[in-house]
Amino acid sequence: MDLIVVRGKSVKNTKAFVLLPSECKAAMKVLLDTRDPSCAPPTNKFIFARQCADTPISGIMAMKTLVQECPLLEHPERITSTKLRKYIATVSQVINIIFLSYFMVMI
Repeated sequence: MDLIVVRGKSVKNTKAFVLLPSECKAAMKVLLDTRDPSCAPPTNKFIFARQCADTPISGIMAMKTLVQECPLLEHPERITSTKLRKYIATVSQVINIIFLSYFMVMI
């Protein structure tokens, strides 16, 4: 594992420390090595780069745009990144519990 330091989301110039497994590091290198120079400027240091800009893609804005484009949603304002994050955490815990209980039965 490698320890990398990234910019935190606070305006206080805080640092966020990330443990990066070697498999993830290799996958990130492939993403950067195969990036089409016509899509993102070489000066863009972000992995998920925007076209013709040196700024990253905003996941929140991308999600809001996609939600607004779904015509069958009754309440698109209820779908937020925070609720999605909490839902993923809950489902991950449930899957882990199911996996562990299945593993215990096998023993």
